[in-house]
Amino acid sequence: MERNIKFNTTEFTLERYPKTKDKSLRAWSNAELLVLEHVKDYKNREFHLYNDRFGVWNSTLHNRKQTTIWTYASQQKAIKQNLSINKLSTEVSYKTPLDTLNKVDVALMKIPKSLELFELFLYQIQQAANEKTEVICGFMTKYFSTTYLKIAAHYFEVIEQTKAWKKARLLILKSPKSFEKKELINKILWKEEVLKQYYGVFSSERIDIGTQFLLSNLEVRKNEKKILDVAAGNGVIAYTALQRNKMVNVTLVDDFNLAIESSKLNLPKEKSQFICTDIMDGIENDSYDLIVSNPPFHFEYENNIEVSLNLFNKIANSLKENGRFVMVANKHLNYKTHLDLLFTAVTVLATNSKFIIYECIKQ
Repeated sequence: MERNIKFNTTEFTLERYPKTKDKSLRAWSNAELLVLEHVKDYKNREFHLYNDRFGVWNSTLHNRKQTTIWTYASQQKAIKQNLSINKLSTEVSYKTPLDTLNKVDVALMKIPKSLELFELFLYQIQQAANEKTEVICGFMTKYFSTTYLKIAAHYFEVIEQTKAWKKARLLILKSPKSFEKKELINKILWKEEVLKQYYGVFSSERIDIGTQFLLSNLEVRKNEKKILDVAAGNGVIAYTALQRNKMVNVTLVDDFNLAIESSKLNLPKEKSQFICTDIMDGIENDSYDLIVSNPPFHFEYENNIEVSLNLFNKIANSLKENGRFVMVANKHLNYKTHLDLLFTAVTVLATNSKFIIYECIKQ
């Protein structure tokens, strides 16, 4: 696995967090390196960093004034890890995509897979932009979409494209348009109710069909008073559990901060706890009657079940004796082999042409 890059004569070591067994994966892309090359001579400029997933810009630009817009709890851990590896200060100025920024001079962005998240980033930048603001966006050419240009044109007058380098290119945005305040929130009809979620949260037009299948087969038993929703998204699973048993209390965890903020829009505070965490930090062992999940297996453009497998270990530890873990998964994912190692009994509650629902018991 490649671990080292050189920038301005200095060599940096970068590792992925969480660790992966896939030796083809690196902690950076050529798109991020192309952004670095473009700004290497930007002197006395302040950077706002977007989608710096593993901290390549936090590390290489550590001696510049910078603010990191974080979206994932695991991202913060990756940044801290790589700053530590390179013996750099781990003090980072963090903001979320929902925060109001004072001023944006130069924004560096690896364009995310979610076009909605791309728009949310540009919207935040535009609110704090001036006539000199530049946005340097890197992307891999195989993922290019003309929709990038359409979205960018809503917020900036000047949109320039560079030539390709090692299958990467830049969009350079200048001359921000007049700011118009709007709410970048999707509203989703669910069982005659309306759920809300911020731009960029998974499945923006409807409740994901896997989650729908899980909910159509989910029983909340009378003795299951403490429920944990893992990879909660907009909170629809916990929301439904509360509807089916008014006596329960729910805890929602998700790696993505916009998912957690979305679930706060949909669930009552007095019955809910919200935690942004990638590996269930802050979740006590032997404490939940029922854990439910539609776990992710996509990591941007990568298919990777390693994150879910790590979650299964934490879930097993968090269940009470005789507690249940109920999850939905795509049928092609070989989860049962892994679940059998962690739980006393693993059974199939329901299946259709695409999905399978497992019930796992801890004894």
